[in-house]
Amino acid sequence: MAQERTIVIAVDGSSDSEYAFNWTIENILKENDYLICAHCPEPMPLTTGDPVAISNQFKVIEDGVQHLIAKFAEILKKKSIKGKVLRLTGKPKEAIIAASKEEKANMIVTGTRGLGIVGRTILGSVSDYVAHNAQIPVVIVRKEKS
Repeated sequence: MAQERTIVIAVDGSSDSEYAFNWTIENILKENDYLICAHCPEPMPLTTGDPVAISNQFKVIEDGVQHLIAKFAEILKKKSIKGKVLRLTGKPKEAIIAASKEEKANMIVTGTRGLGIVGRTILGSVSDYVAHNAQIPVVIVRKEKS
C-alpha cells in the first residue's frame, strides 16, 4: 500500500480555483492521499460608516464563505476523497503556507488567474508568493485557454 500524502489545495471559489481542484483530483491525487481544501477569505478592510450596512456586508461575506466550505466538503464526501476543508484567517498567501506547515503537507496546489507581471506587481499573486516561499513542492495549475 502506498504511503499517504497530504496535499493542500488553495480554493477561493473562482473558476481558476475550481479548475485547479478538479485537475488535482484527476492528475495528482492518489488513493491513499489526504486532500485539504484551504480557504482564506481576504480580510475585510476596516471602514467607518453605517453600522447596519457594515453588518450586512459582513453577513454577505460570511454566507459566501460558509457556502464555499460546504460545497467543497460535499464534493470530498461524494467522491469519497479523504480530506477536510479548512477556513484560514489572515493574508491568504501567508495563511496557506502556515496551514501547509501545520498540517505537515507534502505539496501545495494553487490555481492562477494569469495576472501577468503588472497585475502581480500591483495586486500581488498568491500563487507566486506560495511558489517562492513554501518549503515543499508547489504545483500552480493554469486554466487552459479555450
